[in-house]
Amino acid sequence: MDLKKSSQNLLNKIEKKFSANKIKGADIISITQSKQLNLLIIKNLYDEWVENFENNKIKYFDYDSLDVVNASKKMMNVLSNNISIDLKDFNLLLLNSIKDLVQLTAYPKDFIKRDLASTSLYDEEKLEKKSKYFQYYRELFVILINKMKDNNELSLKSSEIIKYMDGITIDVNDNLIKETCEIIGCDKEELFNKPEEKLSNYYSFFSLSNNEVDNLILEASTQETFEDAANLILKNLKKDNSKLTSRDIRSLLHKLKDNHSLPA
Repeated sequence: MDLKKSSQNLLNKIEKKFSANKIKGADIISITQSKQLNLLIIKNLYDEWVENFENNKIKYFDYDSLDVVNASKKMMNVLSNNISIDLKDFNLLLLNSIKDLVQLTAYPKDFIKRDLASTSLYDEEKLEKKSKYFQYYRELFVILINKMKDNNELSLKSSEIIKYMDGITIDVNDNLIKETCEIIGCDKEELFNKPEEKLSNYYSFFSLSNNEVDNLILEASTQETFEDAANLILKNLKKDNSKLTSRDIRSLLHKLKDNHSLPA
């Protein structure tokens, strides 16, 4: 399964479709025959804008004030109607979105967990907005929203939302598998031939279930700094473990540092 080749093949078709060298926002919703891929492209555009906005905040301003929040939303709405992407820049966006499509298809629960973990706090509106990017898993977000309503919760940390997800069965979707195989030109078996990497060697370091360790590592990977991530991990290590050596801990933190430094 050569995703770079699949991306280039798609890009060649897109270049033929557009006579100009710019792709506009209205084009993206139908830019490929896969609606889910198109939605992931839009999601990744939005996520990049949010990351850029967060990284360029200046400490002298109150970004949580209602006026700033509303102005930011208005600005995003204006920008979304003025998307203009050079074809050469679209290539990387397309490739990353194809990679996301494969991960979502083969490992839907883990992919959606990671995506939810990128935001610290959710309310009903944010979950509803997030659901629009997942063509085949919108029912999951309905369940999560109803869970919040049942518990009279106006908002929840992403870690709590992820815990809710642990109690929900999320199966791979046959229609999405077919769609993904058609868009990248692969067999179903190829989607599942590489198991997701787990930190299974480190499960014994914690007095937690394997699933709780996975969630802890996920939460750590979303911390703003590696120091924060390391502190979260160290705080949850077994208090008394004679088999846990400093070399083991360094190995775990080194692995986490590698994951933490990867681009989104």
